[in-house]
Amino acid sequence: MDRLAGVQMVTPMNDPAPIAPTWPRSRSALLVIGTLLAVLAIAGLSMWDVKRRHTESMEDFGQHQERLARSLATNLETHLTGADGRPAATLATALAGLQKHEQPGALVALVWPPGAPGFMTLTGQPTDPQFLRGEVQQGLGSARLHRDLAVQLGLPPRAAVAGMAHFQAAPGQVYWVAVVATALRARDREDEASWRALLAVTVAAGAVLVLGGVALHWQRQELRTQQALAVEEARRRREAELERASRAATLGTLAMGITHELSTPLGIIVGRAEQLVTRLAADERGLRSAQVIQEQAVRMGQVIRGILGLVRDQAPSADRLSPADLCRGAMALVWHRFAATETTLRHETSTDEPLPVVRGERHLLEQALVNLLLNACDACPAHGQVVLRVCASDHQVRFVVTDNGVGISEEAAARAMEPFFTTKPAGQGAGLGLAITQEIVKSHRGSLHIRPLPEGGTCAEIVLPQAEETASHGH
Repeated sequence: MDRLAGVQMVTPMNDPAPIAPTWPRSRSALLVIGTLLAVLAIAGLSMWDVKRRHTESMEDFGQHQERLARSLATNLETHLTGADGRPAATLATALAGLQKHEQPGALVALVWPPGAPGFMTLTGQPTDPQFLRGEVQQGLGSARLHRDLAVQLGLPPRAAVAGMAHFQAAPGQVYWVAVVATALRARDREDEASWRALLAVTVAAGAVLVLGGVALHWQRQELRTQQALAVEEARRRREAELERASRAATLGTLAMGITHELSTPLGIIVGRAEQLVTRLAADERGLRSAQVIQEQAVRMGQVIRGILGLVRDQAPSADRLSPADLCRGAMALVWHRFAATETTLRHETSTDEPLPVVRGERHLLEQALVNLLLNACDACPAHGQVVLRVCASDHQVRFVVTDNGVGISEEAAARAMEPFFTTKPAGQGAGLGLAITQEIVKSHRGSLHIRPLPEGGTCAEIVLPQAEETASHGH
């Protein structure tokens, strides 16, 4: 891993593309089964309603036949007893008078006179002695007959309904009158209603299944499209990551070569500065300038060696460092930039008591703070303000850099530490400052956070463990 770039190299074979969720076949089967069950339930309810209505219709039909039987019984009683209670006509004559109420093939009237074994027709033809005997004994007003009994009476082979009534012509002489009518029309209406209900349910089920199938097809098409887009997005993202990793690796190799080549010129600069210090002993101003050149050249060498250590994955030194000294050292290195842009730089601490020390490599941590301060300075307008605060909490030391500049978006803050990512204009930034800062902080077991401020501006925070906590990890 190239720690300078903070990118881990991956290969397409070890990074399978995420697969978008697909519609399981079992779920499709459950949907179809559920739809069929719903259709069957609707069909069952429809048929039950048809049967219920038919039963009610047959009950009404039976009550109608019972009323007709009572009417015929009253008519027969009038013919047999007369107005004064004396017989006015014979039974045959009275039965002949009732024949006009019969409807061939639709309605038949029957009479059970006293002393007869059972019902007989109005023409005197006897029927089965057991015909309607049980219903008569129970005193029922109507009964439903099987189609076979209806055929025996000359009715169509359909269920029939018998209405019954009785009267007493004289003490001990009870006449029973039965009117049997075919339920052909009621049965036909029931069949028609059943077929209509079945047809309606079939049409509704077909429409539901067709619409459900179309919706399921569209959903599957949409899922396939989402899957293809997800795979393509993963492929593009992987290629971008590989490209960044390749650029970072190339830059790391180039940086190692450059820093190696710079070591010799820096050594020469340090040597010449030492000679100038010796020769300018009498010139105070020149002596100071030579000493600054010498100090900065030494610092450049230290920074170069520290960055090379990061590239080679070497642990930094674990010196005990004062947070206040780190802040003063970093501010001293950038004061000329702030002065040139007329930007105010202020240092604050959260307490008057000494802050807990941290462990690390001084020039690397100072360089991390320098990068944050320079970014804040570049983001500020003329006469802007940058504040460097230091505080301690939860066994941690926090270095917080805030500015009142243009600010940063949430999306840019999330990518701010990616190598080569920058929000600065072209030619003003390579996008490596925060990436290097993050690697420096990570090598010291700390963390770096970038976020926008609600009132405007940006907040960059370095969090480092206190020296005791770091020491407990083996430093």
